[in-house]
Amino acid sequence: MHGLYYGLGNVGGCGWFGSDWWSRGMMIGLLLIGVTVVVLLAVHLSHRNRSNSGSLEAIALLKNRYADGEIDRELFEKMKKDLR
Repeated sequence: MHGLYYGLGNVGGCGWFGSDWWSRGMMIGLLLIGVTVVVLLAVHLSHRNRSNSGSLEAIALLKNRYADGEIDRELFEKMKKDLR
């Protein structure tokens, strides 16, 4: 009878992690997979935000060139379409 000893870290009992070595390895593996997913998601979101801001800056520069008369309307519209 395990009674009070049926918990998270008891030696020789079942607990959350079980008493077998493979179940502990599986929990560590799942933890590593979870950390990897979180890191990859953070990198992806960071890259996505950075690329959007670059496109907005390019459009702002394009608008300035059009306003200064450096490019005509046709070229402005073509370049704006290419940036989006």
